Amino acid sequence: MKNYQISEDIKYLEQFSREARRYLHTIPEASGQEHKTSQYCQSVMRALGYKITEYPGYTGFHADLDVDASKKRIAFRADMDGLEMPDLTETEYKSTHENLAHNCGHDTHMAIALTAARYLAEHPEKLAFNVRFIFQMAEEDMRVPGAEKMVEGGCVNGVDEIYALHNDASMESGSIKVNDNIMSSWGAAWTLDVHGESAHGSTPHKGKDAIREAVRIINDLDYIIAKQTNPFSPAVFGCGMFHGGTVPNAIPDYVQARGTIRSMDEETDGILRSSLNQIAKESALRGFNTSMVCTGYPAVINHSYASQRIIAAASTFLQDIDSHCKPMTGSEDFSYMVNAVPDKKGALFFLGSGCQEKGIHNYLHANPYYVDDDCLLVGAQIFIELATH
Repeated sequence: MKNYQISEDIKYLEQFSREARRYLHTIPEASGQEHKTSQYCQSVMRALGYKITEYPGYTGFHADLDVDASKKRIAFRADMDGLEMPDLTETEYKSTHENLAHNCGHDTHMAIALTAARYLAEHPEKLAFNVRFIFQMAEEDMRVPGAEKMVEGGCVNGVDEIYALHNDASMESGSIKVNDNIMSSWGAAWTLDVHGESAHGSTPHKGKDAIREAVRIINDLDYIIAKQTNPFSPAVFGCGMFHGGTVPNAIPDYVQARGTIRSMDEETDGILRSSLNQIAKESALRGFNTSMVCTGYPAVINHSYASQRIIAAASTFLQDIDSHCKPMTGSEDFSYMVNAVPDKKGALFFLGSGCQEKGIHNYLHANPYYVDDDCLLVGAQIFIELATH
C-alpha cells in the first residue's frame, strides 16, 4: 500500500515519464559515449522551450529556463551513462545495445529530470527560480571526464544552489534518504600495470613473474588498510579485474589489474593514494616495470541548508523520510558540482525505486536491475517543489 499521494497537478505526466524512462532504458551507452541519449534528451528539452548549452567534444549539456533576471538560479543534475554489462532484465524495453545496460538506473534519473522540466516549462508562473537541468556524461567511469569537465566548461556558472538524486531499488518507492553531512565516499579507481619477463613454466627462475608480483602488490594494499589507516575511519580496497597470461605453462610478462579505493575522510583518502604510488615504486626494486594510475572523486558533502530544503519539499507528500541516513560507501562525481557553487550550497538524496509487492528489490549494479516506475513522479515532484518554493 502506498503511504504517499502524488499531487493531482502532475499526474498527467505519468505516461510521459514512463515512456521516457523505458525508451532511455533501450539505449544505454558507455561513459563519454552517450550520443543517442544526449540527442534524445536535448530534443525533448528544446521542444519544451529550454535554451541548450552544449560542450564541444563531449556529450553532456545543460538546459536553461529563465523567467526573471532578478531571481536566483536552481540546478538539477541527471547523469546519462550506462554500465558495460549485458542487460538481463526480461522486459519489452530491454537494452538494444549489446553488453550495455542501465543497471545503475540513470535512465530513471533522466526521466525524472525530463518530467520535472516539462512541468516547469508548462507552468512558468509557479517558478521561484530560474532553472537549469544538467545532463551529465560519464558518471560511472572514473577514468573518463564527467562532472569535473562539465564544471570546467561552466555548467554551474551563475547557479545558486544545486540538487541531484540517486535511485535505490533496495528502498521502497515513496521513500527518500538524505543527511546534512557526508553523503558519499572519497573514491578512486586504480589501474595497475606490471611488466616482467616471460619464461617457460618449467624454468620460472629465468623470468620475472608478473602475476606473482601483481598479487603481492594487491596483498600489500590490504595491509595498508589494516596497518596504516585509522581504524575509526572506514576504508575499503577492492580489486575487480585481473588479466594476465595466455597459456598455462608459461610465466607471463604482463598483468593488468583494476579496482577501487573508498574512504570516509580526506586524510584516509590521501593515505590510500600515496600508498598506491609507493607500492608501485617499490616494485621497480625487484626488477619490474610497474605503474599505478589512480583517478577519482571527492566526497559529496551535503550543505545543511540544501538538505533541509529537500526534506521540506519531500515532506509535502511523503512520510518515509530518513533525514539522518548513513553515507553510501560508493562515490559520486556530483561532488564537483556541489563544491563549485557558492557556499557549496547543494545536496544529493537517495530515492526509493523498489517495490516488494512487485518483486522489485535489488541493489545498484545488480543484474538484472529493475525499477518501479512509480518512483518517477515522486522524484519529479520533489524537484518541482524545490523549484517552485
